[in-house]
Amino acid sequence: MTPDQKHCIKEAHLALPEGFGAKPASESALCAFEKKFGPIPADYRWYLAECGGGVVRSETLDDIKELTKSHRKFEREAAMDGGWKKRDGFLIGWDGSGNPISMDTATGQIMVEDHDFGGVHVLAASFADFCLGTK
Repeated sequence: MTPDQKHCIKEAHLALPEGFGAKPASESALCAFEKKFGPIPADYRWYLAECGGGVVRSETLDDIKELTKSHRKFEREAAMDGGWKKRDGFLIGWDGSGNPISMDTATGQIMVEDHDFGGVHVLAASFADFCLGTK
């Protein structure tokens, strides 16, 4: 992400009404998560450390506490017969229908796997584009 994109994302986060955003994650909390689940992609790690988590456009991105719960939930559900298929992404939250939103680890694209209609769909070309509503 560029410094301008980071600035815009942080300003949008700070403008959220009370209760719609989380506090920034501490370095120790980020490291504890990474010890259990592996590295957090750089752009999302920055977001957690600077913004914490919360509403982005019409979706809610996990804060560090919810991220741990979400990753455990995703692992359980992906292991089930007929479970989630997109396992090469880094989960960052769930949409309003209960579909996992993830960052593709190879491309950086933000994806959603749709349990109702099937398939994996690109929501944005990058984390910055997702947050800023650009393509």
